[in-house]
Amino acid sequence: MCGRYATFTRLDEQPGLFDLDLITDAVAERPANWNVAPTTGVPIIVQRPDKTREAHLAHWGLVPPWSKDTSFSVKMINARAETIAEKRSFAPSLKKRRCLVPADGYYEWKRDGERKQPYFISRRDGLPLAFAGLYAWWKDGDEWLLSTTIVTRAADQLADIHDRIPVILDRDDFAPWLDPCAEDVDSALEILSHPNPALAARPVAPDVGRVGVNGPENIVEIPPDRVVC
Repeated sequence: MCGRYATFTRLDEQPGLFDLDLITDAVAERPANWNVAPTTGVPIIVQRPDKTREAHLAHWGLVPPWSKDTSFSVKMINARAETIAEKRSFAPSLKKRRCLVPADGYYEWKRDGERKQPYFISRRDGLPLAFAGLYAWWKDGDEWLLSTTIVTRAADQLADIHDRIPVILDRDDFAPWLDPCAEDVDSALEILSHPNPALAARPVAPDVGRVGVNGPENIVEIPPDRVVC
């Protein structure tokens, strides 16, 4: 799964990587976050039918259009690739509301009995991550809420830390994944099956488990004698 991540590199400091035509003020003004938690506002990248790419701020935890409220969105932060095409909550978005969720890395906890050790996971080549995501619009009265979820699958690497892993797209997959006019579900699922880029994991301090601990120290590797598992 992916339940915590870090996004501290500004999108306007990554010229050409996502080929953005618009970065909304909400994204541009958002402070760096080394401990992104569910139900907070996160940047996502969407593409319009005219191929314009835009970065918007979205509620992390998908809220389908038919939802009565947002109360269960914390359970919708991830969508399993294996069942995504069958679930009422995700299938419509898989067809034509796909997005990228940019990040610098994410946290995963390795468990050994009652002990657990957090790891910060990022690309070996140092590039930002582009999680495969879905988005939806939900209306509450006259207000609209944009929400998102991150797609996960069985781990293709780092399975010793966790058996699930977010789907991380390489640049060649950005255009076909984002294209809202490409509504073939099988093609979208095929993109989700592509291997993730090579990832690296480093053990970090357990304080990252507390949402209020939010600073660059979260991603600093701890010495071997402090690693619990």
